[in-house]
Amino acid sequence: MNINSIDLNLMIAFNALISHRHVTKAGEAIGRSQPAMSNALARLRDLFQDQLLIKSGNHMKPTPRALEILPQVQIALNQLENAINGNIKFDPLNTKRDFTIAMVENAAFILLPLLTPYLFKNAPNININIIGVTNIRGTQLVETERCDMAIDLLPKNVSRQIKKLRLYREKFICMTRPAHPIFSMRPSLNNYLSFKHIAVHPSEGSASSVDNALKSIGQSRRVAIKLPYSLIVNLMINGSDLIATLPKRNALFFAKGKNLPTLDVPFKIPGFEIYMLWHNRLNDDPAHKWLRTIIEEISANI
Repeated sequence: MNINSIDLNLMIAFNALISHRHVTKAGEAIGRSQPAMSNALARLRDLFQDQLLIKSGNHMKPTPRALEILPQVQIALNQLENAINGNIKFDPLNTKRDFTIAMVENAAFILLPLLTPYLFKNAPNININIIGVTNIRGTQLVETERCDMAIDLLPKNVSRQIKKLRLYREKFICMTRPAHPIFSMRPSLNNYLSFKHIAVHPSEGSASSVDNALKSIGQSRRVAIKLPYSLIVNLMINGSDLIATLPKRNALFFAKGKNLPTLDVPFKIPGFEIYMLWHNRLNDDPAHKWLRTIIEEISANI
């Protein structure tokens, strides 16, 4: 049987006929005349090579073949109706799906420890593949379909095909070793600049918000160590007088875990905003929409 030759209206008629077990009542249910339903029944019998409905006294009884087919036809018609009406529901508990998310390190550090246990409990068959955002921006990865979404800083120019949602805002604070000499000094820019620093540059040639802010006021710091990973800065603080200027949430996590003190930055550094970005073609996908909602809810509580 070639499905391309099947009239969908026949399946609608089949559902009505077997459900009502009466040609006239079936026609009334779907707005068709008795002759039209009789014709549909004849075509269905030819299609399935089965009588489907057999007269028994004043009633009609479905054949075993008709009863076997009915549930499958009803499921198919329901799925088609949901697809047309946009009522397809996503069941995270039972659906298998893989998502690739491009993330900057700050977002991965903050969001993944919260997202992972939620997925493990509520969506055990959802798999997440995280790729880094370094030399290639998240919007580019989204546009070239290398990821399902990106969580990144928002570039100046964004394609109209890219949807965006701000997740959270971050600012900077400083972190040092315990008993650092700077704590015996008056908080000032000069005292801050009198020490050597650790600078984090996520990718080769990337700008530093800290150094850009200093440059705007005609100052610069002495960078003793430059590295691409903020997550190991806390391991390099003890045993030196180095100062690290980091995103606040990162620094506070390290400070709590390693008993490292923090202090305010003695000059103005613009904060940054983290956005969730995705292509318009995935905007209405139920699974994608569900994941976006979960990430948005997690971000609202950090």
